Amino acid sequence: MFGRCLQYFGGFGMGGMMFMWIFWIALIILVIYLATRLLNDRSGKVSTDESALDILKKELAKGNITEEEFDRKKKLL
Repeated sequence: MFGRCLQYFGGFGMGGMMFMWIFWIALIILVIYLATRLLNDRSGKVSTDESALDILKKELAKGNITEEEFDRKKKLL
């Protein structure tokens, strides 16, 4: 009976089956982590290397703010 149990679980017994479950769960968690990290990088987050003035200049260049808004916000900085 013990031989059949070892044969059923690939020769590693219950420990081998438990290891496989842990392996697959860890692999799934890793894939989810990498996918969310990749999606967050592509979501348009502003780089931390940019200063507030650089961001403000880009908003003006895109036409999202007017020159008056740019001057007012620049003074606040």
